[in-house]
Amino acid sequence: MSQFLSIQTGGDKELLKNIALLGRYFPEFLADANRETAENVKANAQRNLKDIDAYDTGTLYNSVAVAEARNGLIMAVGTAAAHGPFIEFGTRPHFPPVSAIAAWCKRKGIPITAAFPIARAIARRGLPERPWLYPALLAERPNYAQRIQLAVAAGFSRLFRGSG
Repeated sequence: MSQFLSIQTGGDKELLKNIALLGRYFPEFLADANRETAENVKANAQRNLKDIDAYDTGTLYNSVAVAEARNGLIMAVGTAAAHGPFIEFGTRPHFPPVSAIAAWCKRKGIPITAAFPIARAIARRGLPERPWLYPALLAERPNYAQRIQLAVAAGFSRLFRGSG
């Protein structure tokens, strides 16, 4: 993935403590929680792209992917589509290729004569931000915290069964 957002978990001391505990004693449980969360963030991000009408050719939508490191202990959700961050964060004013705007107009059923005025408006104002990935992460955070709590309980349950 060439472009991705990196979010550090912070602010919830109990969640961070549980993540550290799982990582140390039950890494497979943490990896499972991480994988499920990452897949849900991906699905939410793709749904968000459609909800904000950022689905055109499907390039961005289809490029949203999950990457895994350290056997699932580190996960990333992102995109290799170069325009993903421009939709997420918006752009400064710039003059886009009129041919690209014309092709977009054609796909959207907008008269091609609108291409130049649209390009000129982008040159004056830029494009507004339309977050799609960060909201997907925020929506999944409570579920992740719950998965971590359940994984800690399952880990201790397994530990106590094994020692008794």
